[in-house]
Amino acid sequence: MIGTVRKHQTWLWIIIIAAVVVSFVIYFTPGVTLDRSHLGRSQFGWMYGKPIPRKAFLEAISEVQIRAFLRTGRWPDRTEAQQMGLDFERQAGERLVLADRMEKLGIVVSDADVARWIEENFQNPSQPGSARAMYESLVRELGRRGLSEADLARFIRHEIGITHLLDLTGVAGALVTPREAEAQYRRRHERFHAEVAVFTYSNYLAAVAVDPDQLARFYTNRRDFYRVPERVQVQFVRFALTNYYAQAEEELGRRTNLTAELDALYLKAGPNRFTDENGQVLPPEAAKAKIREELRDQEARLAARREAARFATELDKMEPRKPENLATLAAQKGLSVTTTAPFSEAEGPRGLEVPPQFARVAFSLSPERPFSGSLVGQDGVYLLAFLARFPSEIPPLEALQERVTEEYRREQAVLLARQAGTNFVATLTNQLAQGGIFSELATRAGATWIGLPVFTPAARNLPQWDPRVSLEQVKLVAAGLSPGTPSGVVATRDGALVLLLKQREPVAEAELREALPTYLAELRAQRRFDGFNDWFQRQIELTRLTLPRASESEP
Repeated sequence: MIGTVRKHQTWLWIIIIAAVVVSFVIYFTPGVTLDRSHLGRSQFGWMYGKPIPRKAFLEAISEVQIRAFLRTGRWPDRTEAQQMGLDFERQAGERLVLADRMEKLGIVVSDADVARWIEENFQNPSQPGSARAMYESLVRELGRRGLSEADLARFIRHEIGITHLLDLTGVAGALVTPREAEAQYRRRHERFHAEVAVFTYSNYLAAVAVDPDQLARFYTNRRDFYRVPERVQVQFVRFALTNYYAQAEEELGRRTNLTAELDALYLKAGPNRFTDENGQVLPPEAAKAKIREELRDQEARLAARREAARFATELDKMEPRKPENLATLAAQKGLSVTTTAPFSEAEGPRGLEVPPQFARVAFSLSPERPFSGSLVGQDGVYLLAFLARFPSEIPPLEALQERVTEEYRREQAVLLARQAGTNFVATLTNQLAQGGIFSELATRAGATWIGLPVFTPAARNLPQWDPRVSLEQVKLVAAGLSPGTPSGVVATRDGALVLLLKQREPVAEAELREALPTYLAELRAQRRFDGFNDWFQRQIELTRLTLPRASESEP
């Protein structure tokens, strides 16, 4: 749900907007408006088997954009949204489902609820009474973006309504008892003391003999694994931001109040907003220099987009319309053209620093549609021209001889490592009973012995953990063992391991008493979200929400 509730849970709780809104001005790009690429669409999806009305969808899109702004401090357009992993269409559809559920369940948000929400979320803790001023500032910003106070009010009502839905559908979370939380905390924070014997394939590579017939059979059984996906090859012209820095500096120089503007942006963002590579807060002058660089890049990006648009207009007028026109016009303008090697849509061109959407745009081109529109990246603006498309294929073994041989040897070495682990386990229990030392027995068997740091089932990242051993795998194995008992052979990606659990140490009572209240609250919150998530999945099915395919969503 909404990219999974756990992943995006902050928007479901009441948003702490005040800290975000104070810093939004620094990201303001003059002349850039909200993404309006949806306006030319004729189809917005379906609910209950009926088309979603244009007005309803666009209102939902505006709410998604407001939410993105309040969370990130940016007004991302379609390109930036894709770079940030935001899917406006999907989120808009989900908000429509939630709004429909609010109406069906009779959830009504009053003006008093909205006023209370504004007071609670727009209030700067260090500035009592600032909520109204912050709200009005946001309304003015929305106006510059083509949105109204009514759009903001609708967004707020729906945010409050979503919280009510969360309360209704996640009620089971409140039913978690202290006893249940205590039992789970004890299980998840029990301390394990263990050691492992690791059998790694690299120690057995030398023992692998490559038989040509077996190698051919290995390749044949994995033919689809070696399939090369469809690829394209394109040419592109880049209008680099650095080429427009002088022009951008001139534009900034014409701002008579630039110093005051930088001061205002710095104060609005707050000193802690600007840090160096080590996370240390920058001095005021260094922070303002950083703001100025951002303003310069904004001006340079606008200039690059204008130049790219002029180039694209001339390109469109050239007849006959063919891919070679890009190089021809670029030569006339003194611009360099880059030709990519063939690349797949999943990987994109190798060795080139291009925008993330570069590959998607390249794959949309064809001889009939040879040129892309302007593609905005961090370092400049790109225009692409189609060159060639290569179908998917499976290269013959001869073309992949080195790669297939390497993979065959690795697979055989892994099998040998696991067999060595099996042989080790066969006599391990008796040897330990006779006073054998695990570390010495492991070394004698050709394994690598590793003494593990203390860990718990709840552990996630342990800085001192040996990367040759999977923490998650070891936790699962240790949970089923008694102290003094070795595991069986555990297959790993690189071979095998055998674990000896030395001790299970229960949670200290003092630690339990201190941690339990917080743990109980977190467990209830998690169950609350789980309940909401399950409920929402059912609502998607009930409303039969269907959104247009990507090809139907393009402007």
